[in-house]
Amino acid sequence: MKLTDRTRIALIAAAIAVQLFVTLSLLFYTGRVRSHALKSGSIVSLACKAYDPFSPFKGRYVRLTFEQADIAREQLDDESREHLAETRGKKVYCRMQEGVDGIWTVSGIRRTHPQDGNVYIEVKNRWYSDTKVSLGYAFSEYYMQENYARLVDRIQWNDFNALEPVLSLYVGKDGRCVQKGLSVLDEGERIPIEEYCRRRLR
Repeated sequence: MKLTDRTRIALIAAAIAVQLFVTLSLLFYTGRVRSHALKSGSIVSLACKAYDPFSPFKGRYVRLTFEQADIAREQLDDESREHLAETRGKKVYCRMQEGVDGIWTVSGIRRTHPQDGNVYIEVKNRWYSDTKVSLGYAFSEYYMQENYARLVDRIQWNDFNALEPVLSLYVGKDGRCVQKGLSVLDEGERIPIEEYCRRRLR
């Protein structure tokens, strides 16, 4: 069936409207998560490393893996045992605990999001055994400007990991996270990865 010009215009307008709606929804959601995190102080920082030792940056983003991706069962509180049952491949909520160094770790796992005043983040329970739990994080890709990505792409993966990268996150009231920023150590000073790139490009 041949489409008329009016029908084509209507379809294009509808597609643009849908894209605009999705974009605005994401922006408003990000704003709500950030606002909640700032008010409640639920901003967590996770130690991370480059995921791919041969090409840590692909395109305009860095793929990260987290020290808290594979954790020992003994690290979790007693209540976690009952909540882990039959959650393989499913969404769970990690109770987060801040260390003296400002890095957060998983101290417990819950099947549903508790409202007990603690900080919980939503993750996927990839698998678990009697000794270990493997978690999947939805925020493992960090996007950068093209020129910064090209610069960091030239850094060897072990040199990048020696910068002790840390990803900071705004945590919403439902446990979902929005990236705040990726930082690295540069001569003893923790700075955003973007600032690190700017210094190297001068």
